[in-house]
Amino acid sequence: MIVSQRNCHTENKRMSGSLVDERSIVAKVDMELKKGGTFDKLRKKATEHIKESELLQRIEKETLQKVDEIMESFSNISKEEIQRKLREYISSNHQMRNDINRQTRIELDKSWVQDTLKEEIEEKVTKQLEDMV
Repeated sequence: MIVSQRNCHTENKRMSGSLVDERSIVAKVDMELKKGGTFDKLRKKATEHIKESELLQRIEKETLQKVDEIMESFSNISKEEIQRKLREYISSNHQMRNDINRQTRIELDKSWVQDTLKEEIEEKVTKQLEDMV
């Protein structure tokens, strides 16, 4: 978790004569980020960016071709059976999964993610420190 990467090697520090429990602040900030939907918003935005990538457009095209193959191979196939066969195809296609995972990591490593988190973390840490005083 990015929040926990803050310098937590010392559990407590002094601030203006009072004791600061860094682990407590990290836990509270983490909870606030989760409750506030920060990670969900980041995932949604990252997913939108990934959907626009050439890689995902290629994978989508390949998957649609596979659906066509399935439908041509089986007459009178149900929607559920198509879905099952497609899940099997995706599950067995390690390269596709690796490509999607790699594209996801690339997107989450971009500066817009770090900038968004940094701003929100700093805001929430400052609020926690102010509440302690």
